[in-house]
Amino acid sequence: MTDYDRTIAARTYSAGEADALIASALFDEDDVSPDADRSGRITITHVTTGHRSALDCEPRTLRRTIRQEPAYTPRQVTVRQYEDLRLVHMRESEKSSARVVDGRIQAGLTTIPPAAAERLFTRAWLTAHPDGTLTVSYAGQVAMVLYEHRAETGYVGTDKRVVDAFGVREWQIGDPVFLARCCGYRADYRFDVRAMAQAACRKHRYERLRGVFA
Repeated sequence: MTDYDRTIAARTYSAGEADALIASALFDEDDVSPDADRSGRITITHVTTGHRSALDCEPRTLRRTIRQEPAYTPRQVTVRQYEDLRLVHMRESEKSSARVVDGRIQAGLTTIPPAAAERLFTRAWLTAHPDGTLTVSYAGQVAMVLYEHRAETGYVGTDKRVVDAFGVREWQIGDPVFLARCCGYRADYRFDVRAMAQAACRKHRYERLRGVFA
């Protein structure tokens, strides 16, 4: 954290504490911005403008920045972990939320074994509430988005058969064009350079990451 006076401090948050910090920032309409890469880092920026004392003639604008960095890389979420998180997340909108019973997570008629449940808690992807219910933490939701939006680029050849000036048919080698694909999403354009297709994929993923904090 970089405070208003530019002093830097570091501390460890639990999943619940990190969620409360983000929820408070969203309530105060602070900027909550995930990194565009697959790191899972989140930046909270609070801006305040005013007079520091009665002697100040002009108001000053100060910023406090908090960088939340996950202890475990969210892009390494496994298929099983994603499915478990999705199961808990789906129960959040139901009357009966997921909860821990004898070390297992009970989500409706489905249970998540104790070992698998422990790994989700260790990675701070789940938040336990005082009433015993469970929700997917903001860090867990980011991990889910990164799993769902593993963008890729493909290419399409542009070779074609042409007829030359003498009426002879031959293949003309064309430069490939690149596509951006992800989770059913496909960019509207075909790109001449792979890096441009990759940038379109990253933009699509970043929009979904921003949606977690909308």
